[in-house]
Amino acid sequence: MSNFINTLAGFLGERVDILVMPRKGASFKFKFRRITLLVVALAWLLITGAGLLFFIRGYDYNILKTDNNFMRMKMQLIADELERGRKYLELTRTTDTQMRQMLGMPGSKSINLPKGLEEAQARAEQHAKELFATDLKDLEPEEFGKYVDILEENAKTRLASFQEIAWYFANKKEGLNSTPSIRPSNARISSGYGYRLDPFGHRTSKKHNGVDFAGLPDSPIFVTADGVVRHAGWVPSFGQAILVDHGFGYSTLYAHTTGIQVKAGDVVKRGDKIATMGSSGHSTGTHLHYEVWKDGQPVNPRNYFK
Repeated sequence: MSNFINTLAGFLGERVDILVMPRKGASFKFKFRRITLLVVALAWLLITGAGLLFFIRGYDYNILKTDNNFMRMKMQLIADELERGRKYLELTRTTDTQMRQMLGMPGSKSINLPKGLEEAQARAEQHAKELFATDLKDLEPEEFGKYVDILEENAKTRLASFQEIAWYFANKKEGLNSTPSIRPSNARISSGYGYRLDPFGHRTSKKHNGVDFAGLPDSPIFVTADGVVRHAGWVPSFGQAILVDHGFGYSTLYAHTTGIQVKAGDVVKRGDKIATMGSSGHSTGTHLHYEVWKDGQPVNPRNYFK
């Protein structure tokens, strides 16, 4: 090993003469040691490599900057279109209200909105207002996605509302078909309308706004009058529930269901199967909780079927 080191040191320490002989004038000689030439070569390689790396990074930065500017322009165009769509949705809300007033349709206070659903809708509307008040270019990607989702939900709500108005107009003189008049299930009645002891064991009594039908899992549930589905989906405490607006001040609620077969905005006819019996939500077992509301007040469903 020592011999190799001595040999390498001797090699690097040797002098190298570089003779420069111009065509005119005297020649001159440069004297270097090999180690000096090696250091100069390494320094040149490092400087050249650093310069090349700097050039590549600068090139990539310019491309990235151009792409970012292009994406920013595209996002701004998308944001402008979304904002324009949101404003049109606001106009449809005003139009919806005007059409209901012209037709003499009852307001939302005459429709049964379960407490859990009403609170959830209020929170969603508040969140939407806060999001819509933010400049779109300041939104984070996940917030931008929520913005689009809310616009889509609002559009579906407006569509369902206009379908409800169309149905009401077409059936305005047929109030008889809009009055609940059949049983929503062929199962036996397990709990009636009015005050009762808490079914979950609490030593309190609470008003029961509907009638419970206890049957087999997945047994059919029928809508009790013609109408338009106002809501179909999860409602706190009620589980999977369906709310149907029948017009003329009537609405019905079908709670703790499963296998929902309708969606908001669907027009349904008396006797249509809309779901199956289950035990979703705050429930003690398989059953259907059925409510009838008239002019914003719960009434005894037994008065509307034999």
